[in-house]
Amino acid sequence: MNEPRHSCPSCDNQFVGRYCNQCGEKLLEEKDFQLTSIFEQAIGPITNLDSKFFRTLKALFFQPGLLTAKYIQGIRVPYMKPFQIFIIANIFFFIFLSEIDIFRTPSKWFFTAHYDGVNVLEQVREIIAAKEISQAELAVLYDAKSSNLAKGFIFLLLPIIALIALLLHWKQKLAFGKHIIFSIHYFAFVLIFAVLWTEIVDVVVQEFHNLYYVVPIQLIITIYLVIAFRRVYKDSWWQASWKGLLGIPFIGIAIQVYRMSINIWTLNHL
Repeated sequence: MNEPRHSCPSCDNQFVGRYCNQCGEKLLEEKDFQLTSIFEQAIGPITNLDSKFFRTLKALFFQPGLLTAKYIQGIRVPYMKPFQIFIIANIFFFIFLSEIDIFRTPSKWFFTAHYDGVNVLEQVREIIAAKEISQAELAVLYDAKSSNLAKGFIFLLLPIIALIALLLHWKQKLAFGKHIIFSIHYFAFVLIFAVLWTEIVDVVVQEFHNLYYVVPIQLIITIYLVIAFRRVYKDSWWQASWKGLLGIPFIGIAIQVYRMSINIWTLNHL
């Protein structure tokens, strides 16, 4: 007995079964509008520990490079798309580390006599005189604008990290897009880990010191990069190690240049 054909409400495709074979739209039934069904749809993605979100986070944190390797192999359905996890990591980072983030410098540290060789305080005084506002008011304007710029243009670091990965693996002659995917997953890990580690240290140690913050973060992201290089680019442990140790300083330089660019551009355009 032939099953009845249905017309998809989204694309008008004629199909058999409960799901449109063209766009994936589900054929709704009366039971889909019952309160229990609506409740299950609402909490299902949250409570299902095997969902894409939790599966992606698990791979991102405990299997460096796996998401990139799977994506390149064409295995994409079980995991979130690269830019999805990057956007989540970006939002997560700037919500919890907006005051001490590494992609722009808050006014309380930037508005000093000398910052990385730049005489900022003199320029701040000139702007205050021209706008006839207080330094506190200028600080509010600077912090808001620099934070928004740092968030909005952080994606510019992705091709730079990808370029570093490409130069370290130029003999493999891989498409640049593959290096971009690698940079997205790696950078997403760095952002989320920085937040989690900072929160842990704040609770346990309750004081700022490079020994507790900077050193462990740099150590972990270096080890992570080495393992990711080995898994994605099929490097030997020796190759992955020296490439990771060489790549981290260049990534750090790129972040420093980005941060100073955000700081100075914001101050010049207040």
